[in-house]
Amino acid sequence: MKNASRRLFPLGLKEPGRIVLPLICALSFVALATLRAGGHLQSVSLAIYDLFLRLSPESDVGATGARVALVLVSDDDINRLGEWPLSDGTLAAVLVRLIAASPRVIGLDVYRDRPLPPGSETLESVLQQYPEVVMMYKFGVGGTLTIPAPKFIKASERIGFNDVVLDADGVVRRGLLYMDTGNEPASSFALTLALAYLRKDRIVPGPGEPNPADIRLARTTLSPLEPDDGPYAVADAAGYQLLLDYRGGESPFPGYTLTDLLQGRIPENALRDKIVIVGVAAESVKDSFFTPFSQGLGHRTGVPGVVVHAHLADQLVRAALDDNAPLRSFDKRVEYGWLLLWCIAGTLVVLIARSTSRFVLIVSAGLVLLLVIGYTAFSSGYWVPVATPAAGWLMTAVLGTAFVSGNERSQRRLLMQLFSRHVSDDVAEELWRCRGEFIREGRIVPRAMTVTVMFTDIQGFTTISEARAPEELMAWLNDYMEDMANIVMEHDGVVDDFYGDAIKANFGVPLGSMQPDAIRRDAINAVQCALHMNRALVAVNDRCDRNRLPRIRMRVGLCTGSVVAGCLGSTRRMKYTTLGDTVNIAARLESTDAPGLSGRDTDDDCRILIAQSTWDLVSDWLVAEPVGALSLKGRKEAVTVYRVETRPREGQS
Repeated sequence: MKNASRRLFPLGLKEPGRIVLPLICALSFVALATLRAGGHLQSVSLAIYDLFLRLSPESDVGATGARVALVLVSDDDINRLGEWPLSDGTLAAVLVRLIAASPRVIGLDVYRDRPLPPGSETLESVLQQYPEVVMMYKFGVGGTLTIPAPKFIKASERIGFNDVVLDADGVVRRGLLYMDTGNEPASSFALTLALAYLRKDRIVPGPGEPNPADIRLARTTLSPLEPDDGPYAVADAAGYQLLLDYRGGESPFPGYTLTDLLQGRIPENALRDKIVIVGVAAESVKDSFFTPFSQGLGHRTGVPGVVVHAHLADQLVRAALDDNAPLRSFDKRVEYGWLLLWCIAGTLVVLIARSTSRFVLIVSAGLVLLLVIGYTAFSSGYWVPVATPAAGWLMTAVLGTAFVSGNERSQRRLLMQLFSRHVSDDVAEELWRCRGEFIREGRIVPRAMTVTVMFTDIQGFTTISEARAPEELMAWLNDYMEDMANIVMEHDGVVDDFYGDAIKANFGVPLGSMQPDAIRRDAINAVQCALHMNRALVAVNDRCDRNRLPRIRMRVGLCTGSVVAGCLGSTRRMKYTTLGDTVNIAARLESTDAPGLSGRDTDDDCRILIAQSTWDLVSDWLVAEPVGALSLKGRKEAVTVYRVETRPREGQS
């Protein structure tokens, strides 16, 4: 299970990422679910709904346009007739012309709450003689003015209200079927037209399935829109509403002008067996509404109200005859599960988006995928939420990545504070790549490991420092330290600390390894580093000779063994170091003045002493002189020591 966790979370995220990332996911889900329930994302969902409608191909019209036709009163018609509103006599002439064209039902989307002579008797006679004519009135939704139906039409199946429902942005996306009057529900103009059209096919409203309170036309149940259905969250669902599908585009219905009708210019059979609706398209009358297609450059353009009624009537007829069900929504539990899925997916972006370009690419691809899924489902008659999952995807991806980036910056800052310039580029890169193995809660985890510890110092430094000016001494010492520290890093060592003229270095930290091959490699690196220091000391002393500075004699102590590696210090000042008997032995080897060594020290610029533990790892290629068992300060047991010659055996490296 532990290994599985390491694979799931990237390096550096196991602690505290294992807690923070799920917390980001959970909080994002709760926040967005709350915003969704409160309707704060409804405008975005409606915009996506409009986009999907506009993207729907016009070839997906089905029977749209084949069953509905429009006769529109334009400004030119009004000017030619010289009257508005149209008189009763003109309406009667229009109806006579239409009845002669044999439509199945005629709808008059013009108010006739009072007689407008001349021709009132003629109009009343035509209406009583031909029952296939449907008139309209204004119910007065939302406190608007009520305009009654014509008094001479009594049958309820011949009148319907023409009220439309506007969203907060003024767009018509819903159609009304019924309104509650307190007694018998009132039918809408579009529903009355559709039912009159379907009467010939013997289709009447029936109980829905599975809910008998819903309306069913033939095999299609028309469930009423709920306040949180589809793109809505807090819709006013009063009455019996449906989402308009606007099949075929903004205005797919064939249209003719009033003048075309009165002058007999409409093609023969163009209106036969159709729903023909007479309405106003004149700009001077101001009877237009915004639809999801009402998009323009800086302004919106509306469509005549008669087109909205035509869309709803056509949608109802298609539901009955073509089994075109209204847009369906998923259960709320499924919707919230869908949101949670995208929140989880956004959180996991941090596992693969390890650069800004990849993050942008992945997040963009996720948004495109979500839109494709939403549009594909929309084309199949289902509403799959897009706005809230997109917000969840973005929120969790951004917050998760921000946390990871911040966590990595904190870890990098910690590593740089601890190791700074004291490691080679290769070690630094490996250190950063494997940071998750040894950084926890902002601190280096103390670890026991086997390393080779090196101590170096300058023999007789106190005497030298007393004879030099401070500026000259520091320049001379820094020159020496720079060369030696660089050599340590070149051999994959880590400079632990500087003690005046002394250097402490570790080989095998901070990554550490218990594998014999790695431990042997660290020991070889340490000895090769000491030999390289010996060679470099020649060049350093040449500069000293030229600058009349004292020559440097260096002593090196090496020991391989177990140490504890970790951080020491306060939160404001901390350093990475090693502790243990191995460290003490290396320090004592460097500083020892044991009998038998002092004479040899004057012969070489660099004395390198290694403990038995190091010799055992490098003896197959190194030339060294046994010194014997030395009693070192602070230790009861003697340590077997070897003095390294300044060159490896011939043919070895």
